[in-house]
Amino acid sequence: MSETHRCNHSRRNAIKTLAAAPLLAPCASAFANAPEPPPSPVSGQSLQESVTQLQTLSNAPIKRIERFQLAPTDLPWQKSLGKLEQGQAVTFLLTGHWWFFKEQSRWLEPGFVFFARTTNKTGSSVIYNAMQNTGTFYADRNGSLEIARSVGEFASPQGDLWVPIEQYQASEGHVEGIAIIWEGDPKKGLTQLSSAGDVQGMLKAELQRQRLLSLMPEGWSNIFMFGDGSIYTENAKGHIDCETHKNVGILQYPLADQPLVSNLQLDWDWIVHQLPSTQPEDTLLAHDYLSMAVEFDDGQDITYMWSSSLPVGKVFRCPIPGWDQVETHVVQRSGTTQLGQWVSEQRNLYDDYKTIINGPATRVVRVWLIANSLFMRQYGECAYQAIRIGPTGQQQTIL
Repeated sequence: MSETHRCNHSRRNAIKTLAAAPLLAPCASAFANAPEPPPSPVSGQSLQESVTQLQTLSNAPIKRIERFQLAPTDLPWQKSLGKLEQGQAVTFLLTGHWWFFKEQSRWLEPGFVFFARTTNKTGSSVIYNAMQNTGTFYADRNGSLEIARSVGEFASPQGDLWVPIEQYQASEGHVEGIAIIWEGDPKKGLTQLSSAGDVQGMLKAELQRQRLLSLMPEGWSNIFMFGDGSIYTENAKGHIDCETHKNVGILQYPLADQPLVSNLQLDWDWIVHQLPSTQPEDTLLAHDYLSMAVEFDDGQDITYMWSSSLPVGKVFRCPIPGWDQVETHVVQRSGTTQLGQWVSEQRNLYDDYKTIINGPATRVVRVWLIANSLFMRQYGECAYQAIRIGPTGQQQTIL
């Protein structure tokens, strides 16, 4: 078995375990001081009527508008919004909310749980997650536009469901919206529409999202289970800036050849302006954090985090069910006294792996950046630079 195949197989098994216990399925006792209930959603019909009116006023190049709903009983990919041609763009405007612990009023934005793909007789595209409540998807093939929802229940980039059907359908929530299928360039179409007005601020939000998307750091990509939430951008100085608020993002950089040798080292500089949690992050309710991480070819990852209050050097498994099988946290920095200052870090990955995990891994396959603010729904901000990995004196420069 090749190293790449072995890594993918190991990670797939780990994600299968994750999916068997949904990503956000905490115990009731974790949720004290819950936030306010979600706002009443705008109806999909209202969204469709508003866009139709703006199209009439602006003559924007819209081919058609499809309205849709997703309920707990809807199985993945069973709803189709018609045919797309390769390269054709679709903008989604989403409303509603999805509960991950209704008794304690814990909910997710519709963009977090909404997914789309194109499918034909030869297969399916990589799944697209809007992440925000607006998003634009490009068809990579001629085929049917299919939609689904997931809260950590997809175990592959094509949207395979590992969770038992009865477990998938036991969740609660409601997502609805519209798909604007364009005749041409969606940015031009959105600009033309917005010249006649807006739809709950969504057109402006989508244009802003597209501007930020163009700043995605080169060579990096989002993990398949989360879309682009405009969390990470590369600025003019070459830093990767990170801002998180009520969302989560894992940015990944693939490594061609980094064997797990005794002098394998990870270096990086970062500046944290604000931490997304003020509570110890080793509990589920407060597990919002900023970190640098590495993934090994056995599917395990170690993530080096800046904690609000846990002691430097503390090691703990991720408190999210499922992720506790694949992820280990190490407190790299703690407290607020160094916030707003650039600091340099250095870790011997061989020593860390042998001490903390001691499994069968033989190499590091990806570097990750992680930002989470889903649980407490607060704001976090940091930036990264000078990321390097490799044996001493032979390091690969990533940023």
